[in-house]
Amino acid sequence: MQLFYDPDLQEGVHHLAEEEARHAIRVLRKRVGDELDLVDGRGGWFRGRVVNINKRECVLDVKLLRREDRRAGHALTLMVAPTKSIDRFEWILEKATEIGVDHIQPMITEHSERQRLRADRLERVLQSAMKQSLRAWLPTLGELIDWEEALGEAVSGDRYLAYLGDEEAPLLSAAVRPGHDCVVAIGPEGGFSAEEAAAARDRDFRYVSLGPHRLRTETAALAAVHTVESANWGIIQPPS
Repeated sequence: MQLFYDPDLQEGVHHLAEEEARHAIRVLRKRVGDELDLVDGRGGWFRGRVVNINKRECVLDVKLLRREDRRAGHALTLMVAPTKSIDRFEWILEKATEIGVDHIQPMITEHSERQRLRADRLERVLQSAMKQSLRAWLPTLGELIDWEEALGEAVSGDRYLAYLGDEEAPLLSAAVRPGHDCVVAIGPEGGFSAEEAAAARDRDFRYVSLGPHRLRTETAALAAVHTVESANWGIIQPPS
């Protein structure tokens, strides 16, 4: 299935978003009468029949197929320090979206190696991954904020901090509770400082381990997302 994304989708005659229209016209060579499968990033699945097409626009007759509820009771927020290499951070966003994440909160910590992000570029990565994995919900992406502010926003759900401190911590796979919203925080290459970890514990974050070995930020992030998602597989309802 080739999936198209347009946040302004509605039933009836609709002009497909410019970038998606360009792909339909120039790459896929769509013609009048062809049908397209579309999502709006907010749980809506649509089908559109091409009624007019030219070099610049693709006009559809759109019908709503179904509405998919956001994952109630097991939403996942990934708090993560962006990597020095933007390619590696984009890889985190792409793969986390494919596996299953609801909100991604970039943050600046004591050992952070990147202080700036291009939100427009990252949004395109999320959109592409959503379509690739045939999802109808687009993960939300927070602004890059400092650690204390990120902690202040993590006020609901179970909270976990991947931390390589001196004390022994349970595996995330043993700690995560299926059917519960959760937040998982992943630090930069240098890890969280002792002060940052203590601040998280004061905000009811629980220290967890992702295994016996030291992981890169992108590896830890994906291990955490997959751990939480797999714990909820028994209650996730696939699209019908």
